[in-house]
Amino acid sequence: MLLCYDGSDAATDAVAYAGALLPGARALVVSVWKPVAEEALAPAAKPPPSDAADVNDESREAALQMARVGTRHATAAGLDAEPVAVEVLGRTWEVIELVAEEHDAQLIVCGTGRAGVKSLLPGDLPGALVDHASVAVLVVPSSKAAADRRRDVRESRAARRRVSGRVRSG
Repeated sequence: MLLCYDGSDAATDAVAYAGALLPGARALVVSVWKPVAEEALAPAAKPPPSDAADVNDESREAALQMARVGTRHATAAGLDAEPVAVEVLGRTWEVIELVAEEHDAQLIVCGTGRAGVKSLLPGDLPGALVDHASVAVLVVPSSKAAADRRRDVRESRAARRRVSGRVRSG
């Protein structure tokens, strides 16, 4: 299995859920990083403040450190996990898909902290994976998102009851 890990509470909750669901399973904990072009470091007509290669090395190392943190969580959750940092040059979901394919992963697990309208906004990695991945995708809501969703359902149900009660009595 491939675990998407960015250090968020949602990702940590997803790792714990995967461990509870599939104890002892092999897992690749993936954190991504995007390279910086040298031109992006320099304002117009000035030399860049630092070397793009140094910035990219730091980004790669930070992503690997993030993956190692996720691996510790995965191991604590009962998974046989190893970390990997992956460079993203295009769409993140495509890179995740390629890594899953390269490692014969049968499942991609990712967390989401989005609830309500936010879950429909662009830039939603879990949604893109569900739409495009060639393997199964398990999207685990963070504990906060799950609580928000339960509250929204209760409020919606209560509102329907109020409207329904008015229609019957009128």
